[in-house]
Amino acid sequence: MVGAVSKDAANDINAELSKRLAQEREGRGISKKTLAGMADIDRSTVKFIETPGENPTILNLIRYGLALKLDIGAILSECLAPHLDVEKPKLKPKKK
Repeated sequence: MVGAVSKDAANDINAELSKRLAQEREGRGISKKTLAGMADIDRSTVKFIETPGENPTILNLIRYGLALKLDIGAILSECLAPHLDVEKPKLKPKKK
């Protein structure tokens, strides 16, 4: 049986994703209002996406990512990686 997902881990990943997205936007010098126009979403939605603990829709995340030319999937994967407890396959020793 697979173990249950920790609410704390899920909340940590969500908070990290929000933080990373805000950093990406700010690093480009783009305001929330400007990004909202670029993404065709409300400014309050941009704030919502960047607020840890909120749960934005995938559609709004896609719009956010497209507007900034971000690979949202890659950023999410980076946020997930420290929480994944996956064993790497062991390589068999090479025969000489």
